[in-house]
Amino acid sequence: MGKHISSTKLTETLTLSECSDGFWLYDETRGMNLSMRAKTPQDAFVECISYYQGRLSKVENEHRELTAKVDAFVSQFVEGGDD
Repeated sequence: MGKHISSTKLTETLTLSECSDGFWLYDETRGMNLSMRAKTPQDAFVECISYYQGRLSKVENEHRELTAKVDAFVSQFVEGGDD
């Protein structure tokens, strides 16, 4: 990170910092920078959104796979009601 110029607290958990090497967007909930050395604040936000889109897609896929496994497991113990 270059020399710190200014910071803006956007929310309780998001801070946008301008440094000599660009804009940095920090997320306290993840404990990480979501954007580093972006040329503009808008570029930092786009990088952040892109990261969260990828993360959401991954989590949704994992949830779908887990749901299918749980459903398959539970179906082994479900008795037919018409028998």
